[in-house]
Amino acid sequence: MTTTVFPDSWELTGGVLDASDRASLLATCRSALDRARRSGRPVLASWAKPVAPADPLTVWGRGRRETRRSLLWQSAWDHGAVVGVGTAHDLRGHGETRVESVGEAWTSLARDAVTGGTAVASLPAGDGPLAIGGFAFSPDTGPQQGRLPDALMWVPALQLRSRVADPGAADRTGPAELTLNAALSADSDPEQVAAELAGLADRCLLGAADGVPRPAPRTAARTGTDLGTVTGTEIPAADDWKQLVRDATGRIRDGDFEKVVLARELRVTASAPFDVPAVVGRLRAANPGTTLFVVDHGDVTFLGATPEYLVRIDGRTVHVLGLAGTTPRGATPEQDDALERELLGSPKLQHEHDVVVQMLLDALRHHCHDVAAETPPAVVKLANVQHLSTKVHGLLADDSGTGILDLVDRLHPTPALGGHPRREALSWLAENEGIDRSWYAGVVGWADRSGRGEFAVAIRSALLDGDSASLYAGCGLVADSDPEAEYAETCAKLHPMMYALEVR
Repeated sequence: MTTTVFPDSWELTGGVLDASDRASLLATCRSALDRARRSGRPVLASWAKPVAPADPLTVWGRGRRETRRSLLWQSAWDHGAVVGVGTAHDLRGHGETRVESVGEAWTSLARDAVTGGTAVASLPAGDGPLAIGGFAFSPDTGPQQGRLPDALMWVPALQLRSRVADPGAADRTGPAELTLNAALSADSDPEQVAAELAGLADRCLLGAADGVPRPAPRTAARTGTDLGTVTGTEIPAADDWKQLVRDATGRIRDGDFEKVVLARELRVTASAPFDVPAVVGRLRAANPGTTLFVVDHGDVTFLGATPEYLVRIDGRTVHVLGLAGTTPRGATPEQDDALERELLGSPKLQHEHDVVVQMLLDALRHHCHDVAAETPPAVVKLANVQHLSTKVHGLLADDSGTGILDLVDRLHPTPALGGHPRREALSWLAENEGIDRSWYAGVVGWADRSGRGEFAVAIRSALLDGDSASLYAGCGLVADSDPEAEYAETCAKLHPMMYALEVR
């Protein structure tokens, strides 16, 4: 019989994990240590248990105080939520092969993982330990002033999977699943690792399951102060950006490329640091029907509320989304309907949309059978804009071996993010756009060990660093794009983040 010895600091009662949970977690860590010593490389220990459902924003807000890296994800598409706190293991990649390198590292780590505890079946957000994070728009971007790498995927130390609850529902959907992860090497101390994980669970979850989440009030974004002075700079300046639109459309008419997506940046500085949880609360409350994402890395936070996914895999079914062609919302129902009819009837916007959908169909045919697009395009209505939207799907062969990161590598960036043809459009952007997009128009999401996952297109987003923020917006240009109309479209797309940051 084996006697379990716990550190003196490891209390056995009153926490998220009871005594039997802690013994099971320790046994899992010890098994991973044994495997690490035999293999000579780190081995992932992953232990799970059902827990009471809690507002993901609350858990993330607690967790981000414990670590300099965290993720919050609330999906509008499968209604799954993921909170990731801390880091069990980094998944490395850089440059043109960054997604492939991350995928290979994740496959190797997940294949040898030691699992324990009790998993929860039928949760929407994956199975077992997850790799979470994302990728910058361009591998050539590199770190933005040393702040965000071009690839940042990791296995979190604490992971909470749940189903997104309707804030107005009387009942919360549950249960949720807590997963604790650690990569043990030959010299790791399993007792210390297990104790630290149990303590992290207590600090993030004890008392967090307190009912229906409440949206953050519209108050000052800085605790104890008013909004103070906020200054903003457009990069490039408005007239210069409109000239870029003219330059791009001229190149399109000359036949150099068919479409290009031109972005711009609004850089704002406040008199005090932004209160990030308050910003996230306002962003979530004001943007129903979008997917909320927040990535904390060191001193910076990248966050947004996006209407667009790049790719999702559920079982063998691959889902991609063509979202291109935009018009404002109307001030009245009648005006809104008229703008929708204009959107559906515009040859320019239909062409912009069709370019994206055709590329998605072609890309999926390399990996899937039964590839099809849902026609005609639907209209997605958001708080201040409406888009043409087409869902495309296909089936993976049982033995394909294709996972979510393979498809991220294949699809990104779509013509909705960069342009078409890809190489020519991206080359023109690199020479002319004049901003570092960082993770704007990149991808954020998660992958599980079976190849399933969900990655969003990181638009309607901003990068926060203390008292400064960079907000981004772009629009697809074709031959007859009008500079004034395109500039107005970017202003509308900037509005969700301006509202969340209380920048007026």
